[in-house]
Amino acid sequence: ISHDNCDSNSLPAEGTSASSLENGQFYKMCPGSHQHSNDDTFATFGQPRCGDGSNFAFYLTRPEQPQEEEKILIELSGGGACWDEGTCALQSFMLKMPPFDFVLGMSCSDMGKIAEVSTGWDMLCARTVGGTDFTAYNSVVIPYCTQDVHLGDAEAIYNGTNVQHAGAHNTYRTLQWVFDNFEDPSHIVLTGCSAGATPLPVIYHMVNEHYKGRGRNVKVDIIADSPVYLTPTNFMENNFDSWNHETVMKSIGFDYDTHKGDLQYATAVLDYVLDESDDSDGIGIFSHNDDPISLIYYNAMGGKVDAETSAKAQWWSEMNTSWSQLKNEHNNFDLFIADDSGHCSSGLYIPNQQPDFEEWVSNIIAPSTSIQQDATTNTSVTMTAATDPTPVTVGDESGSFDSLPVPPMNNDDLSLVDSQSDTPSTATTKTGHTLIATMLFFHLSYSLLG
Repeated sequence: ISHDNCDSNSLPAEGTSASSLENGQFYKMCPGSHQHSNDDTFATFGQPRCGDGSNFAFYLTRPEQPQEEEKILIELSGGGACWDEGTCALQSFMLKMPPFDFVLGMSCSDMGKIAEVSTGWDMLCARTVGGTDFTAYNSVVIPYCTQDVHLGDAEAIYNGTNVQHAGAHNTYRTLQWVFDNFEDPSHIVLTGCSAGATPLPVIYHMVNEHYKGRGRNVKVDIIADSPVYLTPTNFMENNFDSWNHETVMKSIGFDYDTHKGDLQYATAVLDYVLDESDDSDGIGIFSHNDDPISLIYYNAMGGKVDAETSAKAQWWSEMNTSWSQLKNEHNNFDLFIADDSGHCSSGLYIPNQQPDFEEWVSNIIAPSTSIQQDATTNTSVTMTAATDPTPVTVGDESGSFDSLPVPPMNNDDLSLVDSQSDTPSTATTKTGHTLIATMLFFHLSYSLLG
């Protein structure tokens, strides 16, 4: 194991135990590169790094007050995706570590106070949500710098530019440190926004298999905030292999070869994970019935093939149908759909603005045997497979946000997306790239300066 790839202000993850760290302050933990001693080749997921080849690290803080039970909150950052020369060139600033070092030495309560006087984001480890006091949890933040929804295992070259889609390496090595340092936790909550929410079913399977395979009695729950869920066939056939999710998906036993070219790939993944999950674990998704960011990616990836239906209506119909089916088949899966236009921010900021979210999320992460699905206790949406995005919904919210806050999109922005032809042309692709880059620029700037 080598830590030559680590920044000077980070601690070597493999050489640092959680018990040696002070309570109530953030640390930057750098997982080292792992090579086989006999031939110097790298171990599976043995090269944690960012997309531009620079150093990766995760952030950790222990609870401010020592706890009798170990509980863990793991939050995955979001921030888009790229899969070809155009998208990766426009999002090159997202292929390096986000500027999170300002948290070092600070506590969750310090960050919570900053969030209180700021706009558009929150610090989950400083809050109680749905009756769960996250100030009592060890909080792990996995930054996003590989543009592959945290699950890639590939080195791609786009017109001479090398991009390291190494998200699976970063995620795996972070989880290994968690596994090594918390042998018998009582509760683990996994959450993330956008590209940080998309891989949560896979992360859940890895966490669940590790602990429960060792006989640990731990509840593992998911609160996925606005995952970019659909995977258009055009993208699956022409671009998905650029990330090489095959390695991590086969490692959890998923039939990758059968589903890798399928529009319903994400549904197949979630269904597989739910089949393998414990009924006592809650798996919940928060989303909007109109999500401009998800719609941008849906179109940039080649979605909308029905000329008679708007892209927005088709996006919602496909997602609505998939989620409805899964909800009907799995008692520990539930949805909260906000009847408005929006996306997400950090720390469940957008969901927490919804008046009924607290009750719903308490049902997901409460220590119960299954999620209540009857009309008297379930506050989630009753899904309908309609082409028009007007389901029975819960909540009301204004504004449109990416994984960090962004300005609202107007109808002119959406018309650019809806007017695309059935087959993605060069002009269509450029439009998608430009919209993606603009959104990411604004959400990053707004978060850092606002």
